[in-house]
Amino acid sequence: MACEQYIQPDTLKELVTGLAKMTSDSVILAGGTDLIIKLRSRHMNPDCMLSLCRVPELKSISESGGYLRIGAMETHDNIANNTLVRKECKALAMACSHVGSQQVRNKGTIGGSLGNASVAGDMLPVLVLFHGLVEILDSAGKTRKVDAQEFTLGIGRTILQPQEVIMAVWLPLQSHRESCFIKLGGRREVTIAEISLAFSWERSGQHFHKIEGVLGAVDTKPIYLQEVDEILEDRKVGKYEMDLLADSLSKRIRAIRENRKRQPRLRIQECEKVYKERAVKGIVYDALEIMMRKTDKKSKNI
Repeated sequence: MACEQYIQPDTLKELVTGLAKMTSDSVILAGGTDLIIKLRSRHMNPDCMLSLCRVPELKSISESGGYLRIGAMETHDNIANNTLVRKECKALAMACSHVGSQQVRNKGTIGGSLGNASVAGDMLPVLVLFHGLVEILDSAGKTRKVDAQEFTLGIGRTILQPQEVIMAVWLPLQSHRESCFIKLGGRREVTIAEISLAFSWERSGQHFHKIEGVLGAVDTKPIYLQEVDEILEDRKVGKYEMDLLADSLSKRIRAIRENRKRQPRLRIQECEKVYKERAVKGIVYDALEIMMRKTDKKSKNI
């Protein structure tokens, strides 16, 4: 890999100046856990690399105007262990705590994860669940916020232009709601999600209300699950409800597979094609058991 120019701004003003020099052949260095692999494996030769590691405005977690603001350069480890995040958006803390290895969590950032736009990424499903916003800075020094659901355009593609960068993510404060994140991968640790599921809900005793769910890693973008509230609203969840929801999600995944225009490049057996449709039952059970454990625990404290 060769790079004609390396820019490492120390201030927001210098960052804006650096963005003006970016082209479609340039790259932005955040945590680098994904970028370095891409640079080595694809033999890329960017004309410019812009590092974000020294800009202080990208490294804070705070409350602002009814939102939780998380700077794009906050690492997964910092987010997973932050008191505000764990209080307001527990699912995000859970997702960040299971990203890669501890070394990856120490270096990888939420902005870098979003910019990578991987189908199997853990961050976007949670941001969609919380109706979050992505704040973007351009080379004129102007910022705009876009809905998390609109941020990605497909596999590896986002709405970011060459002279734009993620500044922060904004999540509505909602400590009155519980939430959780579950993912299924090929191994127990350091795994890439083959299916992910994020839930948020309100409770009354052992019953759930205003339940929201998002399914990840099964399509090019996270899928908002309208049926979650329809199936679980105002019910004491049992095996019947679990199976009903699992069956609904399995049918969704099957429809995505059958309607997929481009077939997988690798040769896979029929059992591998339907794996996610069957495996989704496991993460539905896991997520709902977490919901019920939280409810039971809080009920005993009332």
